[in-house]
Amino acid sequence: MSRWMQIRVRVEPVYKKSFAKDFPKLYRVVTGVDNSLIDQNPSLMDLVPVVVRLSQEKELEPGLSRAIEHYGPKIVELHRQITEALGGWKLSDTETLLYELEDNFVSFEKELG
Repeated sequence: MSRWMQIRVRVEPVYKKSFAKDFPKLYRVVTGVDNSLIDQNPSLMDLVPVVVRLSQEKELEPGLSRAIEHYGPKIVELHRQITEALGGWKLSDTETLLYELEDNFVSFEKELG
C-alpha cells in the first residue's frame, strides 16, 4: 500500500428510484428489524446480515418465513462468494454473482406477496 493512497473496490447501491421504491415489501421488512435503514439506500449486499437475523427469528409471518426459507441460504452463500471474488480481484466473477444476488432478492420480494 502506498503511504498516502489506497485502492478500494466496493459494492455500491444503484437503484432506479430508491431502495424503498424498488423493493417496497423488503423495505418494510428490513426497516422493521433495523430502523437505522429508514432513510438509507443500502446495497443488497448490506442487507444480507438482516436476512440472516430474520432467519433466526421464531415468529415470522408466513410469506416472510417462506421467502427466508427459499432464498435465505442462497443469498447468504452468494454474499460469501461475492466477498471472496471481490477480495481476490475477480471483478468479472463478482459482477456475475451480483446479478445472481439481485435476481434472488427480486424473487424474495415477489415471494413476500
